[in-house]
Amino acid sequence: MAEPPVDVAQPRPPLPWASLAPLAALWACAALPFVLYVVHRADPVAAVELANDLVTWSLRAALGGGALGLLALLAFPPFPAWLRRHADRIRRSWTVDRAPILQALKDLQHFETAQKHFEVARLAWIRTDLTLVGPHAARAIELDPSLPQAQHLLGQFLLRVGAPAQALLAFENAERLDPGHAFGEALLLQARALALLGRDDEAVQRFERHAATFGGSHRSDFWRGEALAAVGRAADAAEAFRAAAADPGQRLPAEENWFRALARVKCWRHGGSR
Repeated sequence: MAEPPVDVAQPRPPLPWASLAPLAALWACAALPFVLYVVHRADPVAAVELANDLVTWSLRAALGGGALGLLALLAFPPFPAWLRRHADRIRRSWTVDRAPILQALKDLQHFETAQKHFEVARLAWIRTDLTLVGPHAARAIELDPSLPQAQHLLGQFLLRVGAPAQALLAFENAERLDPGHAFGEALLLQARALALLGRDDEAVQRFERHAATFGGSHRSDFWRGEALAAVGRAADAAEAFRAAAADPGQRLPAEENWFRALARVKCWRHGGSR
């Protein structure tokens, strides 16, 4: 099977400051007592003045941050859900152990298999290390085109880096090799790729087939609502958005919570119920 024509070795990585800024802030806070101690040894009065200035600026920063947060909430109501989603991705990238990836990469130096390449790509995806996901998923497929999980992972990577046409091919291969792959997610992401390509009628057909076969989620119902709206089925779109915005009665994962927040905004703006 020919590989999707995309340079998987050069993804568009996430901006590093998005993950490093919170860590830098923590280190700065941890360094403050030491800085105050050093200043106090040289000039106690200057240390007191510095501490007062830090308190003043901290209060100003807190007030400013609160004001900015309120403005963000007014301008973009799903902001809290977006913040939780972003924080969840950062948490996973920091907390998932990198040792298994390093071990798998070391193993590949001695013996190359499709499964080992897939394992590197899978672990890297969990850590959002996109520089490793694409090349290793593609190499796994090159070595063994019959691995639906590698096809699916490559498709997810390609969607993330903005290559929906190639992603669609990968998802279709995964579904062909394993109908209903990943509990229907391969079919769902096919529909999403079609929607991103502007092939709205095909997207609606696959979204509806997915809903009929596997049921809905906040994410799938929201995407289905967008596709229905794109083909002019406003009433059906409103129903899908209401389903996506429905209260599940329990705490949602960050990703699902994000789509529910988007759907609630759609319902508010168009007068639908929540």
